Amino acid sequence: MAPMTPLWLQTPAQLADHLRSFRKARGLTQAALGNLVGLDQTRIAKIERDPRTVSFGQLMRLLSALHVRVLLQPVDGKQPPSPTRTSNW
Repeated sequence: MAPMTPLWLQTPAQLADHLRSFRKARGLTQAALGNLVGLDQTRIAKIERDPRTVSFGQLMRLLSALHVRVLLQPVDGKQPPSPTRTSNW
């Protein structure tokens, strides 16, 4: 399997798009993902719609269930590409 290019996430909207995309790539419904992480389908839908509502613990469980690795690393003074809209984290 080829390595994936890292994603720079700067806005909640970007996170929402990727969560949905990762879930669909794994062939999971919102209900099935919810069952894996102990949340109901409506909570998964709300998180996908507005990821600002997710707790850190829930986000880590979701990412683990979706087989997504989070990498935190310094960027050596380089800034990631500017978002196209204002971030509201």
